[in-house]
Amino acid sequence: MDPKQELLEVERARWREFRDLVDRIPPDRMEDPTLNADGWSVKDLLWHIRCWNAVVADELEKIEAGTFEDFDWNTEENNERFLAEGRRMDPVNVQAELVVSRDHAVRAMAALMDVPPKAEELFSETAFKHIDDHLPELHRFAERVAGA
Repeated sequence: MDPKQELLEVERARWREFRDLVDRIPPDRMEDPTLNADGWSVKDLLWHIRCWNAVVADELEKIEAGTFEDFDWNTEENNERFLAEGRRMDPVNVQAELVVSRDHAVRAMAALMDVPPKAEELFSETAFKHIDDHLPELHRFAERVAGA
């Protein structure tokens, strides 16, 4: 299997695991601010993932077009902005936007003729390593909710 297909396979597996956990969360608990010590809700996490997917999709498209220029990600600043944006949104819309952004990122990766190291890094870090970072807290939350 070529490296791009391997990356897409890993992403699909993480996405399934992530979605299976999210599907276990009752709608009335999506905005419960006890997902993590920072007071995030599952809805906050979904918007956070959505926003980073959108960023990476745009950057992958720039790589394919030959217009990509590396930049300072300002991760903390962006995370704060994403959190504030998402808190103004309805959970149903957040989930719909997450699916759209994930599909956009996957399509952008699949469209690359060649996968330079920067594209692999961006996709890996955002598409599945980022989900890996948040899976433990989502697992704990889902278990707590199921036990309640």
